[in-house]
Amino acid sequence: MSLKEKKQKLLIKKYLWEFLQIIVGTFIMAVAVSQFLLPNQLSSGGFTGIATIFYYLLKLPMGLTIFLLNIPLFIMSFIKKGKEFFIKGLIRNNFFIIIFRCIR
Repeated sequence: MSLKEKKQKLLIKKYLWEFLQIIVGTFIMAVAVSQFLLPNQLSSGGFTGIATIFYYLLKLPMGLTIFLLNIPLFIMSFIKKGKEFFIKGLIRNNFFIIIFRCIR
């Protein structure tokens, strides 16, 4: 196995590990919001807290609200941090929305 193939395998492992961490983290967040915060009518900080407030005041779905609030951040991250950071953020946000809708 050449050095180039070894580097490529390590890079693939790195991306798979990061992807797994994103999935696990978003799942934990989705479970916490749907099973603890919403039933007890609590609000957390950040965009999730803002989305919770919109959920109670305007009956807007939390997943959609979080996604819409993150759009300016996606654009800024694409401009400032580059394509790779943008894609990771997009994956993380979309998994949060998908998982949250499945749990809720």
